[in-house]
Amino acid sequence: MAVMATGEYLRAARDACERAFGFLITDLGYRRDRRRFQWGGFLLRYRGPVIGVQVAWYPRDELTVWLVKLVDGGFPPYPVTIHPSTDLHYFDLGDLEAICGRERRVSQWELYALPSDETAGALGDSLRDCGAALLGGDLAQLPLLERRIRDRARTHTIAWLGEEAAHELGW
Repeated sequence: MAVMATGEYLRAARDACERAFGFLITDLGYRRDRRRFQWGGFLLRYRGPVIGVQVAWYPRDELTVWLVKLVDGGFPPYPVTIHPSTDLHYFDLGDLEAICGRERRVSQWELYALPSDETAGALGDSLRDCGAALLGGDLAQLPLLERRIRDRARTHTIAWLGEEAAHELGW
């Protein structure tokens, strides 16, 4: 049995994600926008005409999949904080699964490990099922996603700062 070096494990994990999300290119005509190793992990981006998909894994973080509403055809910066007036462009696959009533097939703990064909495949399948309309350019689900994100930000702000301070911030 051959022993893989750390870089080989990371490359194999990235390759598993590329296989799981390859349908974006082959079935939907998306383009690979970015593919790079960074900070001990990796980032993959795929660009469609209206929506992009960002897949990333870093040590001590879970495998994440973001649907991104593109701005002028590109990936906008991710907002540091969310306020009532923040333009939302990044939507976590977990939120999309929640509004679609789909339970994730892998545990959160499994997502912290290097991605495998099983974990990446489960997220890829979920994106294909829950995100078909969004990936095709139908933005009808965005208001539900935005409401979910704003409700969570409001609840978090009230819990952290108190109701009066949150109200002063517009919540």
